[in-house]
Amino acid sequence: MRKTTSATILAGTGLAPFIIKATVLCAFLSLPLLAKATGDSLSYLTPKDTIFLSVGQFNEKYFNHYLEPKQTLFSLAKFYGLSLEELYFHNPGLSPQTMRVGMPVRIPIPKQAIEQYQEKDIIPGRFAPVYYVVRKGDTLYKISKSYFDIPMEEIMMRNGLLDHTLKSNQILHVGWLSLNGIPDSLRAYAGGELGKRNAAYRKLFQYDMAGEREREHQGVAFWPKDMKDETDLMAMHRKAEIGSVVSIYNPMSRRTVYAKVVGRIPDTVYKDDVIVVVSPLVAKLLGAIDPRFFVKVKYHR
Repeated sequence: MRKTTSATILAGTGLAPFIIKATVLCAFLSLPLLAKATGDSLSYLTPKDTIFLSVGQFNEKYFNHYLEPKQTLFSLAKFYGLSLEELYFHNPGLSPQTMRVGMPVRIPIPKQAIEQYQEKDIIPGRFAPVYYVVRKGDTLYKISKSYFDIPMEEIMMRNGLLDHTLKSNQILHVGWLSLNGIPDSLRAYAGGELGKRNAAYRKLFQYDMAGEREREHQGVAFWPKDMKDETDLMAMHRKAEIGSVVSIYNPMSRRTVYAKVVGRIPDTVYKDDVIVVVSPLVAKLLGAIDPRFFVKVKYHR
């Protein structure tokens, strides 16, 4: 990204007052020194803020919001179209007791919340610029087609690129986010495909509550690290019906994940204290570090 080209392009957009500062500096400063999404004691986003996106395993978009004085987790979640439970899900260990000024809070952002083009309603001073931070292995084609659905030519023009060459940690301007936050009508998209799947299983679990008795127990969850499947939310349980959905809560990370029961726990392999065996993806979402960790499980029977 070259200083003169980027500045020239952005100057014609009418958004230069709050974009050029971060764009020009990126050629000289490392990413941590740039403006970040923080807001202030009165607002959660201001025209001075800049949002830097990362992309997860399922193409879900995230950025870090850095807490400011007088900001609360409840209001932060509401501003970004999330429930408190969803905020805790994406931030293991976060709570009103552990939060502190300057702490980064991971925020999932639906693609639909990003204004990708300069429309008439993109008014300077009412939107914060959104940038994508290039990772190793990224290509301009992947960023264009898979991540943001923006033509490659548009990305090149907007960022002053002369060819398709990208470098790790390079930042690319991909749109704008309203200073009014994210409406909760987009909440279903907040966690990407993985969030949708977990939400779908949660609905199935709640639906089963109407016809069957809910049971709860607590004990050890086991995660077979040699298991290769990281693409689905699966579990083995001793009593829940095969094909049903169980709720698994990790009190250490304060995360709840809903998983489909695909089989019984073999008594000859696992001790009696193991109440659920989970797939690597479930363990990852629950914030598990060790193969054995404490959980509370709810199921219907």
